[in-house]
This record gives sequence, structure tokens and C-alpha cells, in this order.
Amino acid sequence: MVVVFVLFIICCMNFHSVSCSDDRISRLEKLVEAQNIMILDLKKAFDTQNIKIDSLENQLKSCKSCDLNGSNDTGAPLSRQTVTSGNENNQVTPLDVVRVPNNILHKDLNRNSRLLLSGSNGDSSPIIAFHAYLSKTETDPGHHHTIIFDSILANSGNGYNNHTGAFIAPETGLYAFAFSVVVVAGSRMPVQLVVNSNIVGATTADSVTDTPHAAAASVVIVPLNTDDACFLRTAPNTDWIVGSLYSHVGWSRSSFSGWKL
Repeated sequence: MVVVFVLFIICCMNFHSVSCSDDRISRLEKLVEAQNIMILDLKKAFDTQNIKIDSLENQLKSCKSCDLNGSNDTGAPLSRQTVTSGNENNQVTPLDVVRVPNNILHKDLNRNSRLLLSGSNGDSSPIIAFHAYLSKTETDPGHHHTIIFDSILANSGNGYNNHTGAFIAPETGLYAFAFSVVVVAGSRMPVQLVVNSNIVGATTADSVTDTPHAAAASVVIVPLNTDDACFLRTAPNTDWIVGSLYSHVGWSRSSFSGWKL
């Protein structure tokens, strides 16, 4: 009886092992089947992408052959996209072609080229602008003295001369000038913006009282002709006190700026 019972136990164990193996094999077969389906879907997607790539390459060749001289007003294809339909054959259908008249496209390209080459806002004229400041305090400049702002941060068009302190207009137009002056304690600094020999602007920094490092600023818009000179000077009236111009790079600067509108 004991032998029979032992044999029965062994048979049961073998049956359980075989049953577990069958279940494992079944799960593996299902996994392989799912992976085969995934591989098939990926292959279909890959084929679809190849069709789209071929279509885009054809569009690129077509665009390269477009006439941009403006002689053909019928327009050139701007873009074409492809989409996959929802049918079982995964047919690829092109969307409608958007066309832009060649003369408009050619005009826009020319405008963008001008913007890149000139750095301006639409025309072929270069930007005219400058900004300069005093690198250090100028002690007692006196009356009727041209202030020379010696440090230049920008000078597009090369109109400003940091040796003479004057801006020479490269071309005729409407210009804006901004200037600021700072004075040391006990000074009163009346300054004038002059075009050739005409005073077009003025301001005064007053530190005769206890206020240290008083500052004043002004903005003037004035028309200039080519080669007109514009500069900042101390007032010629000897009845007015003229002290010292203050300028410190990291604290407060006396400066002079201008640009063509």
C-alpha cells in the first residue's frame, strides 16, 4: 500500500508539472502572436512613411523648378501634405495644394533679403544711430565749450566723431537726439544742443544747493540736411555758473545719443 501511495503522489506531481508547462507554452505562443501583429503594423507604418517621403521629395523637386522671376502669375505650389485614409488598404491621399502667386512670393523674398542685408526696417537705407558718453569727469570745462563724449558704445553710419564731439548727418532726414548731463556738488551746468550755429535744445543740471550729482536730460527731434553738424556745448553766457561735468561708468554718466527716424 505504501508503494502504491508513493507512486500515486509521483504521478500527481508529474501531471502538475506537465500542466504548468502547457500553460507556459500557451502564454508564450500568445505573446509571439501579439508581437507578430505589432511587427506587421510597424511594417505598414514604415511603408506609409516611405510613400510620404517620396511625395515630399517630388514636391521639393517641383519647388526647385519654380520660376521666381514673377513672370508666371499662376502661382507655384507652396506646400502639399499627405494623409492616410481610414480604409483597409492604407491608401495615401494628397491634400489640396495651396498656391501663392509667384510675383507676391518673389516680392516677399526680396523684402526679406533687404532686411537681412541692410539691418533696417524694410528699406535699403542703413541704420544711422550713435551713443557716446564721458569716460571720466571733466573738470571746469568753461563757457561756450563743446563737450566731447569720448567713449562710443554704438556708431552705426559713422556719423559721430569722438574727437570733435560733433555728429555729422550722413543723409537728409528727421533725427532724434537725447542728452544727459550730471554735475558735481556746487556746480550749475547749462548746456545747449546746437545744429550748425542754431540752438535747438537746452537743459541745466543745478547742484549749487546741497544736492550732489544733480542730473538733467532732454530729447529733441529736428530735421537735418546731409553734412549738418550737431553737438552739445556749455552755454556761452558768462553770467551763469559753470562747474564740472560728472561721469562715472558704474554710477552715473553724462551721455549723448542720436538716431535717424
